Amino acid sequence: MVRVITQETYDDVVKENIEEFDMSPEEAVKEAIAQFQAQGVDLSNIIKDMVLGSGEEHVVTTTVNKLRDLCSNPEYDDEMVLQELAALKTECNKDIAHRVKAGKEGAYTILLDFLEARLKVYLQNENETSGRFIISVLNTLTSLMDTQPDLLDARGIDLIKSLLDNVKNGDILIATLKWTSNCCTKHEMNRQRLFAKKIADNLQLLLKQKNNIKLAVAVMQVARKFNLDDDVRVEFGKAHEHAKELAIKLVLPITDYLKDNLDEDKVAECLKTIASLLVRNEFCSMVADAGICALLLTILLKHNREDIMQQACKLITALAGNDNVKRKLMQVDIAPIVVSILYRHGNNAKTAALALKCISSLTLREAPHAITFFSCGAADAVVRFAAD
Repeated sequence: MVRVITQETYDDVVKENIEEFDMSPEEAVKEAIAQFQAQGVDLSNIIKDMVLGSGEEHVVTTTVNKLRDLCSNPEYDDEMVLQELAALKTECNKDIAHRVKAGKEGAYTILLDFLEARLKVYLQNENETSGRFIISVLNTLTSLMDTQPDLLDARGIDLIKSLLDNVKNGDILIATLKWTSNCCTKHEMNRQRLFAKKIADNLQLLLKQKNNIKLAVAVMQVARKFNLDDDVRVEFGKAHEHAKELAIKLVLPITDYLKDNLDEDKVAECLKTIASLLVRNEFCSMVADAGICALLLTILLKHNREDIMQQACKLITALAGNDNVKRKLMQVDIAPIVVSILYRHGNNAKTAALALKCISSLTLREAPHAITFFSCGAADAVVRFAAD
């Protein structure tokens, strides 16, 4: 069984090595790490360096304490806060150990205090200074909660909802969605609590702002997070229920958005999101009626980027779950393109496997489709791939 220790225990051992055994800081750290590893201790959540601030405290602790002092002063200086937020963000971006340390020091509550207070000011008077301040706080929260979404509480959820409901500024909304995305990663209860706030309606409204590409991408990234089933602590999640409601609200707008945005980065995001939402037979029919089959053909003829090929294959496989849509795909001559993916990207095992899955899905229970693929050289491509 893996053993764990606190940051304080680790720090005490390092200091003991320096004070009692006259080691240099580098030697003390190296010796402490070797000692704990020999005892089977997991040090993944421990800050192992000796980068200390004033008063023999870690930089994380010093920074959080400065932010706490500034927050307690109603007339704090914005630039001083922004400076400390940048410092905290830098520390949190280093690794999970720094983020855990910041969380234990109370950084989350302090950041929410700043965000809540400044949001009230911003909603009364939308100015650039407050907007920049809010974005900085949101970006710091995003870094802090990367791989530690447990910090999110009811107050944080209410703030996310308030931001999405009341703010029109695109940059603030993007920062909010990035924070939301981190909150939803590997945390089923966060997803359910956020979804219960009718966040799907917010995503639907935001997707209508077609002139803001970055915002649309952020919306789609959050939508995909709600469809995940990646929390090992929960036996049964609600990924299917979330996908079903999101599909009703988003799948057609995203399809329409894709028609007008065929450059590589936008195509990849749209294909990935649509595929994640097609969890029911009728949703496949909806996007097929909206012209997704011909659109897929256009995309595959226009682009050759690896990730686009992969996402297109996933979407074709999802669509082929509906027999009527499967026939529509074959009617637009998708078969030769899928076979060509095997030839062009056969050296990439993942892409080739997805293309093979496409072929099996499109030919399942459809002998005429199998004949079409055979005439397109699918058999030779499969044999060639297997031989390699």
